Amino acid sequence: MRRQADRHQSKHVMLTVVAPALLVAVIITALVLAFYDAGSAGDSGAGSGQLASPVPPAQGDAPAPQRVVLARAGQVEVVLPVTDSQVTAVLFHAVAEPGAVNMAPASSVSHVVASDDGGAPGTSGVDVGAPAGTTVYSPVDGVVTAVIPHRIAGRPEGLEIVITPAAVPDVAVRVNHLEPGPDGVVPRVGTAVGAGRTVLGRVRDLSQVARFDIARYTNDAGNNVQVELLRQPTGPGD
Repeated sequence: MRRQADRHQSKHVMLTVVAPALLVAVIITALVLAFYDAGSAGDSGAGSGQLASPVPPAQGDAPAPQRVVLARAGQVEVVLPVTDSQVTAVLFHAVAEPGAVNMAPASSVSHVVASDDGGAPGTSGVDVGAPAGTTVYSPVDGVVTAVIPHRIAGRPEGLEIVITPAAVPDVAVRVNHLEPGPDGVVPRVGTAVGAGRTVLGRVRDLSQVARFDIARYTNDAGNNVQVELLRQPTGPGD
């Protein structure tokens, strides 16, 4: 009877010790096999070349526009001050000030010439339509000679930058309807600028403060960058 009791006790010990150990071993084996299968599936996908598409690189600043000649006035060559794909319309018009210099519009650029009101030259100014916020580049090679507030109805609205062309020191090129670019930097007086290369700022949204004739030829409010040519005195007696 004692031997039977001992054998019964031994079976009980084996069941309480060995059985849990076997259960743990089975669980560990199952986890190892599952991990191996997952790794094998990943390796198979990599080997077949089916990888996730790489994240595209962030886009940097847009490149400077292609140099497109807009007009000429003697030795002064005026280029589009914005990328041609952003141009909404081009309107040549008169500048009713003494010394206004006519430009000859380039036939390669689609444009409109406003009716001459009489007296002032009809193509001494040009409005190049573009959405507000569009980057504006210098329209000529030269040197910045003034950076002043641009006024509409007596109120300052953005900036006016005056450039003296490199080859013609007695001509002033005025660029209006500007505001500083996103970095807030504006060319200083004395800065050399390159046509279609040097950033002057960006188109200011003036849709709430002015109505522009160019809006008749665009599908928007007519925001634009304005370029004007004026003859300026070079010395006493001029």
